[in-house]
Amino acid sequence: MIDNLSILETALTIRPHLSQLLGAEAGEQMRQQLDQLLQQVQAGESIEDSIWDLLTDTRATRNWVTQFQQTNTTQKGFNSLPGNISEISAPEFKCPQCDYSWSRDRIGRPTPQCPTHKVTLEPA
Repeated sequence: MIDNLSILETALTIRPHLSQLLGAEAGEQMRQQLDQLLQQVQAGESIEDSIWDLLTDTRATRNWVTQFQQTNTTQKGFNSLPGNISEISAPEFKCPQCDYSWSRDRIGRPTPQCPTHKVTLEPA
């Protein structure tokens, strides 16, 4: 389980790498979204789940976050589980009206609605 402090640490650490991971335009867009969310945290809002959703929205950032969390946990004195942790199978959901898809990254995370059509996502 990743705590809120780890999510914020991850967000601040990935921020300068976004253009390299996503390309200049997409990286800048995600950086702006992340900055807005971090400002909300500074204002006292508890929106770490929204930050986590943004950081794990693309394959490139999701892989970076996974590697960072593994390295960070090991450096703090915890040993990671043995075996390959590069990819796991996560339930995927899709919008019935477009190509938007979303994967559940944590048990108990509610399935969101499509941001465009505001309809419940269906299992893929």
